[in-house]
This record gives sequence, structure tokens and C-alpha cells, in this order.
Amino acid sequence: MGKKAFIVDDDATIVELFKHILTRENLEVSEAYDGEEALKKIPEAKPDIIILDLMLPKQGGFQVLKELRQNEITKSIPVMIITGKFSDGTTYEFLRSQPNVKGFYSKPIDPAVFALDIKKVLEGKNV
Repeated sequence: MGKKAFIVDDDATIVELFKHILTRENLEVSEAYDGEEALKKIPEAKPDIIILDLMLPKQGGFQVLKELRQNEITKSIPVMIITGKFSDGTTYEFLRSQPNVKGFYSKPIDPAVFALDIKKVLEGKNV
């Protein structure tokens, strides 16, 4: 069975772009469009990697990340953070301190670099 990715973003265009990129890399892709939906679906999906937007409706990305880290099923899954903007250095420092956060990306994202970084993380390499 192939590797699985889970995308969490409230922008359907971004989700479709990432799905396209990741399915071309032979990943099985699931998605959620808000934080609550993500927290319900991720434990069932058991992805190998999570692509998480920080600015989400219902439950923001920071809270989703915190809850994922408290769940035995999801706590060790690598996470790639995407956001429209990093508001300040404290955001970066907080995310950098989180276990298994493997990368940070500001939108717009270069699809080729993103796909390469996802592959590296799935192979256990650093990005």
C-alpha cells in the first residue's frame, strides 16, 4: 500500500492543487476544510504526512496541531505547515518547537519544491 497524505486547508483551490501534486507523487490523499473536520478524519485516515494550514475556520491550525500532538494515534505524524503569512517571529518559534513539524511554507508555494520536500520527509530525510 502506498503512502498517505492529509491536507487541511479551507481554500478548495489550494486543496485541489496539493491533491494534484501529491497524487502525481503516488500518494493517496484525503482532505478536510476546517479544523474540526480535520480532527475527526485524521485519526481514521492514518496518514503518513499532514499538510496543515494555520488559518482555518471552526478550529485554527495551532489548536489542531496541539490536539494532534495529544492524540496517541496522531502525535508522531510529520506535519508540514502552510500559511498565507507568518505574522511574526513568535509564530515561527512556536512552530519550530513543536515535535514533528518538518517544514514551513508561505503561500504561494512552488509546487515542485513542495513535492520534493514531501518526498524527503516521507523518506525520513530533513528538508
